[in-house]
Amino acid sequence: MEGAKEYFLRLLEAEYFDLPQHLKEKAVVYYNDYQQYKDNPQFQTLNKAYRKSKRDLEDWKYEQRHGT
Repeated sequence: MEGAKEYFLRLLEAEYFDLPQHLKEKAVVYYNDYQQYKDNPQFQTLNKAYRKSKRDLEDWKYEQRHGT
C-alpha cells in the first residue's frame, strides 16, 4: 500500500488570510526563522548539516522508489 500524499503550499501571511475557512482549519503554520538567526555561526553550522541530511534522505528515498 502506498503512503498517503500530502501537498504543501507556500503562502505569504496575507495570502493565508484570503483562504477559505475550511482550508485554514487544516493548515499547519511553519515559521521561517532564517532571517532571525542567519548571522549566528552555530545556526549556520546546524542548518547546513540539516540541509545536507535532508538532501541525503531524499536521494535515498528516490533510489528506493526507482531501484537505482
